[in-house]
Amino acid sequence: MSTKFKNLRNDLEDLEQDGQFDIDEGSSVSGSKSSSKIANYILLFAFIATLTFYAGSQFSSSGIDLNPLDNIVQEFNQPDEDLLNSMGAWMEEMGYGTLTHEELIALRAEGVTATYTSQIRDAGYPEVTLEQLVELQGADVSSTFTRMMAELGYDLTVQDLLDLRRADVTAFFTSNMMDLGYSMEELSKENLIRMRNIGVTHTLAERLTEERGARPTVDELIRYRISNQ
Repeated sequence: MSTKFKNLRNDLEDLEQDGQFDIDEGSSVSGSKSSSKIANYILLFAFIATLTFYAGSQFSSSGIDLNPLDNIVQEFNQPDEDLLNSMGAWMEEMGYGTLTHEELIALRAEGVTATYTSQIRDAGYPEVTLEQLVELQGADVSSTFTRMMAELGYDLTVQDLLDLRRADVTAFFTSNMMDLGYSMEELSKENLIRMRNIGVTHTLAERLTEERGARPTVDELIRYRISNQ
């Protein structure tokens, strides 16, 4: 305990013994006595502040974990050892080599699992790399989206999938636009991204078609959205 801390404690004890902290709210207090009381309060505040600082430094220096809940949560979030081993074996079977536990944990933290990897490969991307899988998962490219876009007739690269999903293009939007009569040439990757970036929906295209009696072009849909922002 520091000398300053001891001195403050001793001063406080002396003040308590002298009875200088007794306050008679109904009595008249002279100016000198009021000043003395103010000084006493300041001393008390300094004592409490020093005590708080000292106690905090003692906890820090002793290495005591003041928030053990964080450790419990971290341990709970760690994947099961058997699960990691199964994932590692499956990833190796798919040609990704022998991955360390740290690499497997890092992949799972990004949302990449052996199941997701298998589904993306089965959707037409057997050569997808680990780095691409992390990017695809980060851009919310699901195996369902990948498979449905292929069923709609699109031959997309991994980068195409990333670009489309980052622009919030969905298979649902694309399919509904096709149902309205738009061809795949009109619904190219670039046009799909242009429409979604400006907020074109299939319901807007449907409403304008009904109002005008003719299907608006992609450029007309985009211009309409721009002029009605």
